[in-house]
Amino acid sequence: MKRLVMKQRYLMSALFTGALAVVPVMAEEELVEEKNQWVSAVDLGLSLSKGNTDNLLLRFGLQTEKKDGPDAYFASASYKYGEEDAEATQDEILGKATWKHAYSGKNFLGLRMDARRDSFADIDYRFSAGVTYGYYWVDTETTTFTTELGLGITTEDKGLGNTTYLNGLFDQHFEHKINENAKFYQDLSFAPRLDHLDDYRIEFEMGLETKITETIVFKVSFEDRYESLPAVGKEKNDIKFITGLSYKF
Repeated sequence: MKRLVMKQRYLMSALFTGALAVVPVMAEEELVEEKNQWVSAVDLGLSLSKGNTDNLLLRFGLQTEKKDGPDAYFASASYKYGEEDAEATQDEILGKATWKHAYSGKNFLGLRMDARRDSFADIDYRFSAGVTYGYYWVDTETTTFTTELGLGITTEDKGLGNTTYLNGLFDQHFEHKINENAKFYQDLSFAPRLDHLDDYRIEFEMGLETKITETIVFKVSFEDRYESLPAVGKEKNDIKFITGLSYKF
């Protein structure tokens, strides 16, 4: 019962975070004359099987983004839960928010915040905040390619109590609009702990979005989260392959 209550509490936190991310969108919609609008999406992925094995996989996500002159904003929150034969196998919450301000051509400064809780990786919590310097190598209506270097601070608990440390950050983002109905994206980040360089994490994600209607999109994505020094008894790699639908507004 205690585990269920905690799970519900974290789920509500994720939904609340996502709702906060979408609030600016609701306000922006009232300014119909504004050229640069927020673009938001609600993602839902569900897989259910019954028979020789009983499996359940649920993914719920919210995200919003906007590019307004020299400024670019992005925020997202997601929750993943899985079961196999009535035993939980996944229980993860992720959150991310970024702001980039371009100056002097293609250079930009950025702020970034990340959050993660993963019961099965024994990450009770992890919060990171950092500042970055980046460059728009490509920035057109169809293609965006950026890289960033930065410095941040992380506080986390991987089952052995709280630890706070400085971390470096390298981030790379690529996005390409294949045509009016399809888009490919890919992200890579590397964050080493500066006082313990053999402790680092690498996060990789790529995906393909295809329009079904003007507002409904089919999404396929691949995620790999690597921890060089995971919690005791846990695997270094955490790989997920996800399919689902997204409602864009």
